[in-house]
Amino acid sequence: MSYDHRLLSERVALSLFGNPSISLQELSKELGVSRRTMQRAVIDVKGKRFRDLQDELLLARVESLLMAAPCLAIKELCFQVGFQSPRSFARAVRSACGLSPEQLRAHIASSLLTPAI
Repeated sequence: MSYDHRLLSERVALSLFGNPSISLQELSKELGVSRRTMQRAVIDVKGKRFRDLQDELLLARVESLLMAAPCLAIKELCFQVGFQSPRSFARAVRSACGLSPEQLRAHIASSLLTPAI
């Protein structure tokens, strides 16, 4: 079966933004598309691997939640992003950007307080 890679990669991106913790295998089952087809579509359209897109969208989702609610507890943030465990959430954030969730919160807060030039 042939798929429109642009549409498929957008569907993957939307699913990942809503739940960045979803695995390639889980998303494959959810969309009814093989993992390899999804990987090819993401690489063809986005120019990056599934994992890299997942990291990028995790950070975007975390940043948007922290900007909306800067005092949100890390545990609550982790559940809102779709992770079952604060430990796995912290590991994913550190892998994606090199910072712990607390450090990322501080970085976002300082960027909000710094006036744009």
